Parts: sequence; structure tokens; C-alpha cells
Amino acid sequence: MSDRNPFSRSFWRSPRPPHAFVLGRDRLVYVGPQEPAKKAVLGAAPALRVALRTLPEDAFTPGPGDVPVAGPAVAGALQRLLAEVAVKIQAASLVVPDGFVKLLAVDVEDADRNHRETDEMIAWKFGRAFGEPAPPLRLSWYPAGPGATGTRILALAAPESAAASWEAPFEKAGIRIGALETGAFAVSALAKPAPSGDSFLVWADGDTATAVFFADGALRFARTRPVFGDAEGALHEIRLSAAYLHAGDGGDDLAAPCTAGPEGATVVEALAAFRRTRGFDAPAPLALSTLVPGASVAPAASASDPAILMGLGALAGDR
Repeated sequence: MSDRNPFSRSFWRSPRPPHAFVLGRDRLVYVGPQEPAKKAVLGAAPALRVALRTLPEDAFTPGPGDVPVAGPAVAGALQRLLAEVAVKIQAASLVVPDGFVKLLAVDVEDADRNHRETDEMIAWKFGRAFGEPAPPLRLSWYPAGPGATGTRILALAAPESAAASWEAPFEKAGIRIGALETGAFAVSALAKPAPSGDSFLVWADGDTATAVFFADGALRFARTRPVFGDAEGALHEIRLSAAYLHAGDGGDDLAAPCTAGPEGATVVEALAAFRRTRGFDAPAPLALSTLVPGASVAPAASASDPAILMGLGALAGDR
């Protein structure tokens, strides 16, 4: 058992290091500044360098709740990646797929006054997802406005054994992980929501689709569901999430302004088709050219890689 605090609030960390790694099921990607002495500053047409290494099929083993635990192959890929990048990296952000963590929303009374009680209650809620007795968890939660009773909390959790395994190769390489984040929340840092009214974002990279809902620019709700080729089923889940959020206010479930990506994902195409049939505007694309105009990427062929958006979002600053 790890000696780390199982209730460590370790997701959504700030401030942000100037380098990011995106760990996927089949590859490890580095995103950072082309010139090591400079940070990739958003709003200043950042010049980005991207490098990647593929991972073998046995790079992960299933942990509690089927959350992937990284094996030695991830450390080997990191060492090869660092040799290519050839930059001294003291700290970095780490982005993992949405499917690597569990996400839930729960209403809590006096969450900010009773952090320890809130941690324990949320850990108990996650117990059903990870099995009883629940393993030590890497847990983080975020107040997301009023709920039906008390405060709505959005919580992320992963088994400590899994989260520690993702970070261990970096620690052994002398790199401190200063931010640990999931793909959808990293991208949402780039896709600034509308300053007034409702809006939402859909990120469907890999085998999950995550919908993140905002009200007047503030995070209000989020939900991740598996896709596994069933785009219509995933779209139905997104509609259920919107209906839950707007229960009782008479709003159309997916009428709000939205952004969606990566481009070409089946869930994104299904969402665009649905909005067309309702007479709504098409989702604004989650793409580097639209979110960060003028950004340059080396090598240029990687500019459409979804990992760039996740890595750049992890560099985007405080949450």
C-alpha cells in the first residue's frame, strides 16, 4: 500500500510546468516549446515541439476497476523520448485518457467546511465503481455550483496504485509531475466557454466520450461514458446528461453553443448531425487552428494530432 494520502487532491493542480506529456493506451507524447528556454505561451502564437513513442500492447495491466496500471514499457518509452527531446525537464504536466479515471457528480452539504468528511463520503461513493473494499484512491473534487441539495461536487478518482504507476517513470527520470489531468478537462482550458449563458464541450478521443457543461463560463457538470463504436449510444448519454442538468428549466437538451472534437470522431459527427436536424449551429471544432490561431508545430505533420490539444491545454495555466 502506498504511503501517500489516499485523499490527496492531486488532479487539476496548478501552476503549470512548461512541458507536458500525454500518456495514452498505445503511445506517449511530449508537447513543449520548440525553443527550450521559452515557454509555450498561449495568446502569443506558440511554437510547439511534438515527439512520440509507441507503446506495446502489454504496456498496461488491468488494476482495480479495470483502470490501467503502467508497466516497465512506459518507462522505456519515456527514456527514448527524453533522449530525442534532449532538454532538461524538471517538471511536467501529465495528461491521461478520460477512461483512466472515474468521474461522478454528487450533491454534498457544506463541502467546503468539511473537506475530510467530503473526501470520505466521495471515496465511499466510488467504492461501487472500484469494488468493495475500495482500494486507496487518488481523489480530487471540485465544487460546481448549487445542486439539488447543498453543493454539486464533480469528483475524479483513480486507484493510487494506478496513478502512482503513471507518475513513477517520470519520478525515476527526475521529472516532478506538477499537474495530473484528464484529456477532456485539459482541452476545456483551450475551448473557453461562452462568458454568459450555457455552453458545453464534447471530447471523444479514444474509446470514451466526455461531455463538460458550463454556465456563464463556470464548470457545472461533466460525464464520461464508453463509446466502443456505438456513437448513437454515446450521443444518447450526452443528451441524458444535458437533460439532467436542465431538468425543470424547459431548455432544449443540446441547444446550447458547443464545441466538439477531435474532428472526425464518430460521436462528434453524430452530434453535428443531431444538431442539424434540430436547426442548431454545428459544433465549433476543437482543433489547433481554431483554438490557438497562429500556433506552429514541429514536425508540421503532427498538427492535427489530438494529443497536441491535450498537451497544450495542460500548459494553459491555473484552473
